[in-house]
Amino acid sequence: MENLLMGLNIVTPVFFVLLLGYFAKKRGYIDNNFVDKGTWLVFYLALPFKLFYDIKSSRIESFHLKYVAYILLGIIFVIFISIVIAKSLRIKDKKKLSAFVHCAYRSNFVYVGFPILDIIYNGAPSMEHMIIIISFGLTLYNISAIILLTYYSESEEKRISIIDIAIKIIKNPMIISIIVGAIFNFLHIPVYQGVDKAIEMVSKISTPMSLILIGASLNFESSKSDFKLMFISAFIKTILAPAILIPIGVKLGFTNMELGIAFVFWATPCAANCFIFTKQMKSDYEFASKVITLSFIMSIITYPVGISLMNYFNLLH
Repeated sequence: MENLLMGLNIVTPVFFVLLLGYFAKKRGYIDNNFVDKGTWLVFYLALPFKLFYDIKSSRIESFHLKYVAYILLGIIFVIFISIVIAKSLRIKDKKKLSAFVHCAYRSNFVYVGFPILDIIYNGAPSMEHMIIIISFGLTLYNISAIILLTYYSESEEKRISIIDIAIKIIKNPMIISIIVGAIFNFLHIPVYQGVDKAIEMVSKISTPMSLILIGASLNFESSKSDFKLMFISAFIKTILAPAILIPIGVKLGFTNMELGIAFVFWATPCAANCFIFTKQMKSDYEFASKVITLSFIMSIITYPVGISLMNYFNLLH
């Protein structure tokens, strides 16, 4: 019971801020224009500044190739399992099938995982491992999403451009901020105190702002005909993936910090980016929106339970 209360104490602040965003949108204080502009602010300014500031100020002593392999192979495994399950469910609509798989593997790690880890580790999760997940894990998310949504597209033009994918990765503000932050860290480049303080101030808005924006984007209008598929996709994301991959991580001998970060990565609900990607690539974005919302609802229970189990087996600290 003590472990479960600890899990609830960790996730409650995050979901409380999410609900503030949701109710602000319902009451008309936030509209879609605010969400679009706020998303730009977080994605291009606040989060990159946070990553730069944290990485610049962190002690980065080594590069964990074993952890890189674990994260990348884990993502590929979840994608494979999701496709197998989708095929077994006989989803005939290619758009819905691609949205099902996309939502089942893509984690909202940056917008939701960061705040959770900040609370678990008192604002000091290992940046060495965070860098690995952001640089490699999120890059693979984008590559696999483009390939998946293009392959299952109903368009006659199904050409996958490696150059376009590479450009999108290189232009990603989070990747840029990681590289610049690592350069400043390794070369011990000083930053003028006034600028450093300004970067820190901007970085602090990333967590509450991103949670409010996600809350404002949630859609609780369900569809009974799709509920089974929605539930299974969200189940894979929030329950099946961590239930399989965390024990594998334990067997591989990872530290508690590595396992804690991995758990949040695997267990975090479906990313809001799934909606953006599916809409841009003409997949079933309405279905994706519903899976995102359902996975967040489920994670209100699965997060505290998962964190309490991790703490019970001494896998967090």
